Amino acid sequence: MKKQFIAVKFLMLVCLINTTTVFAQNIKEELANKLQANMDAVWKNADADFSSNQIPEKWKGFSGVIIAQKIKFVFDKGSGVDKLNVYETTHRKIKLLDKDGVNSFSEFYFRRGHENDGFALHIIKADGIVDTVSLLTAVLVEDNDDVPNTFTPYFEKQSTIKNKTKSENIYFKLAVSNLEPGDIIDYASTVFNDNDAAKMNSLEFDPVYYLCHRGYPVVSQKFEINTDEKSYVNSKSINGAPEFKEGSSGGYKTFTWEDRDREKIKDTRWVNEYMVLPMTKFQIIYSKNNNPEDLFISDRGELKKSITPEELAKKVNGIYEKMDASAGKKLNQDNILAAYTSGLLNQTEYYLRKGEAYELNDDDFIKRVYYILRHTNGLYGNRMASQFFAYVMLEKLKRKNILAELIITTDNSTTQMGNVIFGSELQWLVKAKNKYVFNFSTNSNPFDLKDDYLGNEAYSITLGKTPTATAVTLPVATPEENYNTTTIEASMDENLEKTNITSTSASKGISKHDNESAALNYTNVYDVDYLAYFGENDLDQLPEKKREEYDRLIFARKEEFKKRKPLYMKRQLQNEYSNVISYDNFNLITDGRTFNKQELKYTEKFVLGDLTRKAGKNYLVNVPLLMGGQIQVKPEDRQRKYDIDVRYPHTLTWDIKYAIPAGFAVKGLDGLNQSVENEVGAFTTKAIIEGNFLKLNIKKVYKQTKIKKEDFGKMLDFIDAAYNFSQRKILLKKL
Repeated sequence: MKKQFIAVKFLMLVCLINTTTVFAQNIKEELANKLQANMDAVWKNADADFSSNQIPEKWKGFSGVIIAQKIKFVFDKGSGVDKLNVYETTHRKIKLLDKDGVNSFSEFYFRRGHENDGFALHIIKADGIVDTVSLLTAVLVEDNDDVPNTFTPYFEKQSTIKNKTKSENIYFKLAVSNLEPGDIIDYASTVFNDNDAAKMNSLEFDPVYYLCHRGYPVVSQKFEINTDEKSYVNSKSINGAPEFKEGSSGGYKTFTWEDRDREKIKDTRWVNEYMVLPMTKFQIIYSKNNNPEDLFISDRGELKKSITPEELAKKVNGIYEKMDASAGKKLNQDNILAAYTSGLLNQTEYYLRKGEAYELNDDDFIKRVYYILRHTNGLYGNRMASQFFAYVMLEKLKRKNILAELIITTDNSTTQMGNVIFGSELQWLVKAKNKYVFNFSTNSNPFDLKDDYLGNEAYSITLGKTPTATAVTLPVATPEENYNTTTIEASMDENLEKTNITSTSASKGISKHDNESAALNYTNVYDVDYLAYFGENDLDQLPEKKREEYDRLIFARKEEFKKRKPLYMKRQLQNEYSNVISYDNFNLITDGRTFNKQELKYTEKFVLGDLTRKAGKNYLVNVPLLMGGQIQVKPEDRQRKYDIDVRYPHTLTWDIKYAIPAGFAVKGLDGLNQSVENEVGAFTTKAIIEGNFLKLNIKKVYKQTKIKKEDFGKMLDFIDAAYNFSQRKILLKKL
C-alpha cells in the first residue's frame, strides 16, 4: 500500500507536467450515415408536441424558447443475465430568437461510442424549409471534458468488476454556420451503454436533479423511464414540480414526467436553486436480489418517495457492516467495500504507527488521523467519499478508546433530511470530544465548519443489532469566524496615470475555502503536505535513480509554475479590476493547511490603470474602487420572489493606504465616512488623512446565512451602500 501510494504520486506529477498533442480527425462518411440512420425512429415516432413550430407571444423577447424536449431512458438486461443495456434518447426542438441564441448553438456535440449511438440535426428555416445538417465536417473531440453538459448523457457507463463491454466515450464536435435568428433547431441523439453486471448484485446510477426552470422558457418537457423487472426507480418532486406517473408498456414498467408552460427564472442571484425552485429528482437502481435493506429501493414497479428515520438507521447500519474490513475475502460486490476499507485502514495504521500517534492525547490523535487521510487520499485531485472517511475515523478512534458518534446529514445546497431519497445524498461525519469532524478537502483542517452543513438537520446513528436515529442540529457560524481582510498600499506613478499596488490578503474559516484555490494554484504547498501530520517525505523511500528522476521533474514543474502563476493571478484580478496593466509578484506567507496556522495569507504586487481622470490642473481618483468590484442590483432585480441564501455569515474588510502625490491635497472626505447597519448586514467606512496618506477602513458584514425575501430591502441597504461607495472619487487638488 505504501509503495502504491508513492507510485501514484509520482505518476500524477508526470501527468501535471507532460502534455500530449492530438491532431483533429474528421468523421468518416459511413459512420456519419449510420449515426443519422439510427435516429430515423425518433423522427417517425416523435410526440405530438414536436409537430408545432409556434411559440407563445409572451416569450418572443427571450433569446430562445424550448418548444419541446423529451428524454427517454430504457433499462433492459437483454438476453443475458450479466448485461444491463441502457438507451438514453434525447429529442429537443428550440426556436432561436436573437444572435445570443444563435451563438449558443453554433456548435453541437455527439457521441460515437457504440454502433447503437445516433445523432441527427435538422434546421427549420422561417419559410418552413427543413435542412438536414451533414455530419461530415464533424471533428473528433480531443478532451471529453470540453463537451458541454447539454450534450452529455445523464447516465454514464457504470464501473463494474469485470467491465467487459463495448461502449466507450468518443465524441465529435460539429460546427454549424448557417443559423439565423428565427431558425428552429430540431436535434436528436441516442447514447447506448452496455453495462457489465457480472459479479454485481446491483448497479446504482447517479441521481438526476432536474430543475423545471431552464435557460429558456419551455413549452413542453418530458422524461420517460422504461425499466425491466430488475430495475427500480426512486423519485421525489419538490417545490410544486410535477410528479412521475406510473404505467406499463411493451413489457416494461414505465414512469413518465411532464411539465408545461414553464417560465424562465429571472432572479437567480442568492438563490439556493435545489432547495427553493420546482425540481424533480430520480435515480435508477438495478438489483438482482431486490434487497431493500441495503439499497434505497421499494418493491419492483413502485416509486420510492420517502425514507423514515428508522429506515435510515437500518440502511446506514447495513452500509457500515458492509465496510467491516474483517469481512473482506474473495473479491465480489458483497465485500468489495470491505476490501477497499481494509486497504484504507492498513494504510492509515502504517502512518499512525510510524509516527507513534497512539501516544498522543485525544485531540492530537484526531488531528493526526485526519491529516493522514487527507495526505493519502486528498491530494492531486483525489477525493474520498464521506462514508469511508467516517468509517476509518470511527474505527481508529475506537482503537484509541475515544468515544465518538456517527452523524448523518445532507449537503444543504442539494437537499434536506426530510427529502432524502438516495443513498448518495447522505453525508457522513463524526462527532468526538464534543466537536464535529467533517470529511476532508484538499486544503481543509480538522473541525473546520462547511457552509454546506451549517445549521443542518442531522441524525446521530447508533450502530448494531437495533440501530437508531436521533435527530440533532449541526452548529452554525458567526461573521467573525469567517473573514477576509485585505491590506492595500497604493501609490501613483510620476505621470499620475498608473497605480502601483501592494496587497496583503488574509482569510480564515469558510471564507478561506473561497480564496484558497486561486492562492494555492501553481504553488508547491502539496510537496510538503506530510508536515501536517509530522511525517516524513514519502519520496525519500524511492530508489536513488527514481528519486533523481523525480527531482528533475519537480524542478521542471517549479519552473513552469513560476511562469504560470503570475498569468493566472492576473486573470483572477481581472474579475475585480477593469485594467490590470501588470502582475509583478506573488508571495505565499501561510497556506492555511495546518491546524496551528489556519489563516491563508499572501502578498501581491501589481499595477492598475483607469483609476485617475484629469480635471484641469486637478485629478479625480477612484480610490474606493481598490476594494474591488461590488455587487450592483439593477432596478429590474429589486423585486424578490425567493428567499436569499448567501451560504454563510462572513466579514470583509479593506484597509487602504493611499499615498497622496506631492503637490496635491485631498478634498471631499465627508462622503467617505458612512455607516449602514441592520440585523441583516452592515457596511461602514472611515476615512482619515495621516501625513501624506489617505487611509480608508472599509467593513462589509453579512450577518445571516438565510434572509427572508421580505427583508431584501434591508439587504439592499448595505449592498447598495457598498456599490455606491466603490464608485466614489476623491479630488486631488493642485497646490
